[in-house]
Amino acid sequence: MQTIEIIAPILLLVLLGVLLARFRFLGPEFLGELNGFIFWIALPASLFRTAAISGDSGPETAGILSALLCGTLLIAILGWLTSVGLKLPKACHGTVSQSGFRGNLAYIGLPVLSYALRGTPGGEAHYATAAFAMGCLISIYNVLAIIVLQASRHEGSWRTLGPGVRSILTNPLLIACLAGLALNAADFALPRALDDSLEALGGAAVPLSLVCIGGSIAFIRIGKNIAPMVASVLLKIAILPVLVYALGRFLVLDPVSMRIALVFAATPTASAAFVMARQMEGDESVASGAIVLSTIFSAISLFLVLWFTQ
Repeated sequence: MQTIEIIAPILLLVLLGVLLARFRFLGPEFLGELNGFIFWIALPASLFRTAAISGDSGPETAGILSALLCGTLLIAILGWLTSVGLKLPKACHGTVSQSGFRGNLAYIGLPVLSYALRGTPGGEAHYATAAFAMGCLISIYNVLAIIVLQASRHEGSWRTLGPGVRSILTNPLLIACLAGLALNAADFALPRALDDSLEALGGAAVPLSLVCIGGSIAFIRIGKNIAPMVASVLLKIAILPVLVYALGRFLVLDPVSMRIALVFAATPTASAAFVMARQMEGDESVASGAIVLSTIFSAISLFLVLWFTQ
């Protein structure tokens, strides 16, 4: 019952986004602007405040990141090998690999954890740990995505790795987490007015991000080449969680850390996978199909993960 109570509001808000987009209440241009507001303003405000008032990132962060990073690298390799095994065009190799490891941590993973950790002992501190881990992972996703997509191009310079490195240094989510942790380490208390403002602004991040992802997938078209899409979806929401669970057991993660790692692993393919595939001459149709299908079926993977770790 608790698992259903966590998943239900997630699904309802995503469905609301789909319906609003279908009835043209939300258009692509507005959704793009809303996405920018969430990524640059609302989410950083939430993460900054959480880190500032909840303590440091905790020793559990290293274990969570280790399990997820090892799992991500294994999936990136497995995705490439799967593409070769399916005899897909070389331009598709990097797209399948990226779609298999790049999770929607900010717009799906963090909201799920927000509901899952709410009201639990140490929930604020655990959320801060998850937020910090998420910021690190998103930055690494950017670099790894450029590597696999560049490797699948027939031509091109490895100088395109530069934007990925810059994305780490300018990632607002990671910067917000680090700034909040720095204030906390300095034992600096946020002024009441600023704290209330950040709380109100950050409170909009979770529901808006879910509505935004719903609206975004409403405009994505699924291509005809279904095999690489299915492969990407299975890699992302089925095989990756199993790998992360095995790695978590090996690293002896505590129950809460295991739940955080598995929720992140079970998230659907991030919308950024489509943007990166388009920019670096990957297979856009495979990326878009993987996003839609994984978002739909991630309801099952997230339900199972939350049920298994409750």
